[in-house]
Amino acid sequence: MKYKKIANILRWIIAVICLAYIVNFFCKNTEELKKLSLFQPIILVYIILLQLIYHTLNGMKFKIVLEKCSNKKVKFLPWMKIFILGRFLNTVIPQSGNIYRGITLKKQFDVSYTRYISGYSSFAWMEIFVNLFIAALAIFLINPGFRIGSLSAWKTLIFLSLISLAFPILIELIFNKITFKNQNLNWLHSKLAEVITVSVSNLKDPVYMLKIVLFTIIIFARTCLAFYLYFKVFNLDVSLPALLVFCSLFKISAFIIITPSNIGIQELAYGFLCEKMEIGAAQGILVSALIRVVSVSVIIILGIALGGKDLIRRRKDYQPPQKQKTNGD
Repeated sequence: MKYKKIANILRWIIAVICLAYIVNFFCKNTEELKKLSLFQPIILVYIILLQLIYHTLNGMKFKIVLEKCSNKKVKFLPWMKIFILGRFLNTVIPQSGNIYRGITLKKQFDVSYTRYISGYSSFAWMEIFVNLFIAALAIFLINPGFRIGSLSAWKTLIFLSLISLAFPILIELIFNKITFKNQNLNWLHSKLAEVITVSVSNLKDPVYMLKIVLFTIIIFARTCLAFYLYFKVFNLDVSLPALLVFCSLFKISAFIIITPSNIGIQELAYGFLCEKMEIGAAQGILVSALIRVVSVSVIIILGIALGGKDLIRRRKDYQPPQKQKTNGD
């Protein structure tokens, strides 16, 4: 518990440092704030519509992954409520949404905690890999000379996609060769090994993989359109290769969390990318901030509409489950 508190403090310290840097950047470059005058609010209507479509498609895709990993049938409408409320809780109280989903799925559909984690891990893994690979292939076909600073964009993305594909497979090989004499460590090892094995074994099902790839392509196309509109809000026309880079790296930031909700980190990353792609650091930071405001606002409104207030009042119910050495886990 002590180490967890220290980690949380460090995360907030990093977030404050990043935000201080951003404030200092705009204090030194006050003329960059004039770009806010270019803001076109009417475009936000289309962005919000795309955000609703995104949650629907993402929920449908996650359902496919969850059913595959758990071998349980999950009803669509109850699942969508669980999915949205999980996003809502993660936004309000970091990581509580994942605990809520695991507990609720166990109660309503007898999906074990381990299999839920397997589904979430598999979902994240395939999302990152397919997005990176699609973006790399598209940039290679459209403009193979496109660069991120001094780096070839498509080569960088294909390299990252291969790393993301190989990582769980290598971890599985390592885990299969490790054993522990300590009972608690051996229990934890068995659960982690199950999560990885389930995720990797799904690659052998061509029908399942086809569904996941098709869903990912559709969601990726929606994300590209959304990013185009986010830049268009500030009257910026961004090239398709640049949009592909943003969309492919966007998902990584959604699953790899450094600061709470990656606040500060995401803004600096977008600013850095925009600077390297000659769009402008200020534009990247402003677009990132707008994405954060819109996505958080939409999920909070949806969450409250579905009963999120009551869940916050009962947030103590959604604590990490105690380990249980039974077949149901």
